[in-house]
Amino acid sequence: MNISQLLEALKGPTDALSAGQKLLAGLSVTVLSMVMVFIVLVIIAATISLLQKEKTKPQVTETVNNNLETTIQNQEEANTSDNMEELVSVITAAIAATTGNSTNNIVVRKIVRSNNSKTSWEKLAQNTTK
Repeated sequence: MNISQLLEALKGPTDALSAGQKLLAGLSVTVLSMVMVFIVLVIIAATISLLQKEKTKPQVTETVNNNLETTIQNQEEANTSDNMEELVSVITAAIAATTGNSTNNIVVRKIVRSNNSKTSWEKLAQNTTK
């Protein structure tokens, strides 16, 4: 009996097969299963390598995005003096809303920008992890 006949014989009851034939059929099924798993793993590895190649391409776009961000920041710095009046009015309105007073009673004398890039929550987390 060849291997294909043994595999066909495994479809039905195996009482007619000898112990050697059952062992050979079991080994052939094992080898076929291992080959199938290996093929699937090769396909998965190829897919992952393709995805990694695509992942390296956005780095060029990240540098373009960083250049755009710096350009936008430069434009925002140029518009800072233009937006200062709007900023004062927004701060005044926020203070008036929280205190319940009129905006006529509130005078904003000085606005100082903070150079803190982290929020209070981030600072708290940083202090507790030390």
